[in-house]
Amino acid sequence: MNRICKKTVLAALSGIMILSLPACGKKDNTVDETLIDPDYIVQEYETTTTDEGYTIINGFYRIKSNNGDKDTILYIPYIENKQQGVSYLEELHIKSSTERRIDLEAGQKLARMVLEAGNTPDGALYNKQTSSDYGAPYVEASIVPDFALPYYNSNDTIPNWYLSDSAGYAFTYRVEKTGDVKSTSDTMVSLDIGAISVAMYEDFYDDIPKMNISVYGVPKTLFKKKFGKTFGSKEFLKYKDTLKKNDYKDCDLLCSKDITATGVYYVDYAELNKKGDYINYIMEYKFSDAGEKVYLKACAAGGYKINNEKVYSEWKKAHAEQMINN
Repeated sequence: MNRICKKTVLAALSGIMILSLPACGKKDNTVDETLIDPDYIVQEYETTTTDEGYTIINGFYRIKSNNGDKDTILYIPYIENKQQGVSYLEELHIKSSTERRIDLEAGQKLARMVLEAGNTPDGALYNKQTSSDYGAPYVEASIVPDFALPYYNSNDTIPNWYLSDSAGYAFTYRVEKTGDVKSTSDTMVSLDIGAISVAMYEDFYDDIPKMNISVYGVPKTLFKKKFGKTFGSKEFLKYKDTLKKNDYKDCDLLCSKDITATGVYYVDYAELNKKGDYINYIMEYKFSDAGEKVYLKACAAGGYKINNEKVYSEWKKAHAEQMINN
């Protein structure tokens, strides 16, 4: 947890803003353009600073992020007491003290490895190479809060990330043999357990959006019928879109769960493998009752192999509320 130094300000975030009264008899009440610059605070809000030097205004990170062309000012909800193993919205945009000592990309890889390793169920093994074979849809939503809108200039793009449904394969495409450019229709699934991180930011709105996670099994017979014995990566990815257009009618709906709270959730693919002969699985997020101001992040949070069935079975029973297929 970061140690926060609190201060209430009526001042600029970078420099001092001096308020002046209009001259006597002046009829133009237009606010000076400099007052809507993102570097200034026009109204009084509680402002804090983290140990890493990031500013928090009215409960939101104020982050200057570079998108390649120019800096963009982001306002992202600040969570002081974060849940272990959960990935939050700001993580791609701020540098921790560790990441300041190494490049950002390497720092992000290290942070993901630490997060995934920490989510390992009892009776299972984590390996950073094989864990990368597992995936889940990546969704992030963050809308600039009303209090921050006046801080953007008229020609600025407001960085709103809107919530939308999403779906993706649970296991990434990989060739079966070194040097081969094809994969076979006989094998694809490679891990026993997959973790999903969901940050819902419950404290930032009254009505929490409804989120549903569903997992569909994709029968091997579908791939064999479509492609024969082998297929390439482009065919693999394109076929997912074909299945979606048909509303996954050719797949088997194996489990579904409504998510109502921030946490780490798990799919037991080893158990799902017993229900059919599947080449892969499709995970789908669906959202409903979402208002205009939504803050949420959902993503893969680790893939694992079971190495002790008894220990894992006991862990699974104790964490039943976190299992998508319970």
